[in-house]
Amino acid sequence: MQIGLALREEIADLEAAGCKVIQVDEPALREAMPLRPAHKDEYLQWTVDSFRLATAGAKSETQIHTHMCYCEFADCMHAIDRMDTDVNSIENARSDNATLVAFRDIGYDKGLGPGTYDIHSPVVPPVSFIEDKLRSFLECMDTKSLVVNPDCGLKTRDWPETIAALKNMVTATEEIRSQLTTNQEQ
Repeated sequence: MQIGLALREEIADLEAAGCKVIQVDEPALREAMPLRPAHKDEYLQWTVDSFRLATAGAKSETQIHTHMCYCEFADCMHAIDRMDTDVNSIENARSDNATLVAFRDIGYDKGLGPGTYDIHSPVVPPVSFIEDKLRSFLECMDTKSLVVNPDCGLKTRDWPETIAALKNMVTATEEIRSQLTTNQEQ
């Protein structure tokens, strides 16, 4: 819980500096989960309580994000739902949409940001590729819940490829939004 308290102070400092969106990485739900099933629920309770301790002091107007790396989340979906984040970004670019379906099936109603492209590759994804990804996401989730983002942090990429990929992501997002607006007007 001490790390949760330290993060709580950091969130307060970030808010005081004017930050309106703050990401707190997920509390290693799967990485350190006990192998013995008898201890799993207690561990998940502790991790989620620690996360919530860290974020509970945030102002209501501050948007709290978390990020979850590639993982099989099926046995801890209830804990993810309890984390009480505004947006959960998940690595999804190199997998099918099974994780999105799992979130949908538990009634997850917060923002969800499945990765639109794999940041581990130096290939700049074309706009059409990202548009296709966004369309596939919308088959699994509500438009209002979709948060568009790359798969993970961008520290592994050089500036030129990062900027080009993000520009393509923005262009693809604008095109899909335009199509959705046109479809609603018809």
